[in-house]
Amino acid sequence: MTARPPPPRVVAGWILRHPDTLSESGQLQPKAVRTHCPELDALTRHTRSFVAMLTGLQGERLPD
Repeated sequence: MTARPPPPRVVAGWILRHPDTLSESGQLQPKAVRTHCPELDALTRHTRSFVAMLTGLQGERLPD
């Protein structure tokens, strides 16, 4: 029997939440999902990069 994938809302929460706010055990499941889904891994990396640009006031990093 295979494990059920997490609901989209849960995955979105993992992507949008700063990883430091998750407990150590709470970081394992998102890491496993990202390992098995390269698209979600890329989405997470792009989202976190964009958030860093916004919070760091680095708009010059945005491409034309």
